Amino acid sequence: MKKITGLVGMVTLALMLSACSGDDDSAQKNSGSIDDGEQTNENGSIDHGVKESGEKEGKKDETGEDGIDVGFSLEGGSIEEAANVPAEQKIAIVESFSRYIDTLNVGDVDAYLETLSADGYNVEEERAATKELLATHVLTRTPEDITIVKYSDTEAQVFTSMETAVKDKESGEQDVNIGRQVTVMTNEDGNWKVKSVHYIGDQEPKE
Repeated sequence: MKKITGLVGMVTLALMLSACSGDDDSAQKNSGSIDDGEQTNENGSIDHGVKESGEKEGKKDETGEDGIDVGFSLEGGSIEEAANVPAEQKIAIVESFSRYIDTLNVGDVDAYLETLSADGYNVEEERAATKELLATHVLTRTPEDITIVKYSDTEAQVFTSMETAVKDKESGEQDVNIGRQVTVMTNEDGNWKVKSVHYIGDQEPKE
């Protein structure tokens, strides 16, 4: 399980996973399921254990640097939406998440930074790193199966299947990695912003 603290970390991980795609010992390519803290019921569906602290009964949780435990199975089961998400908040959260994705895809650094929470990011460091990276690369993230798996008035956790493509502007070479991501979003005065991202690669990169 990887916590991505910024754009450079995300791209570095994508490139690293692409580079090690032929390594049978890679943790991202285990033949079984990866169990980082979510319980699975008898039908194989996922009981989303993306929570604040502690351990679920019989399961070991992996806690990120921000103290949030994030885990999901890579095989089988289904992703289920949290039952307590108000309709208007679901719209707001998905719109904020989509803005976080879209602004970076088009290279709008200022708009992208507006989607981040200062609680989880050093915004000026992220600005410098993002500009430096986008000067030489094109980053395209394509999320699917956007699902709010945990919700409270102050925090939401959004699951997606994520394809990350990193293209070198000079050479034209591109690396594409597919994985699963949980994006932790925080409610700041009615605005949902990204606090942290947790990602694990679960499929072989495309050429």
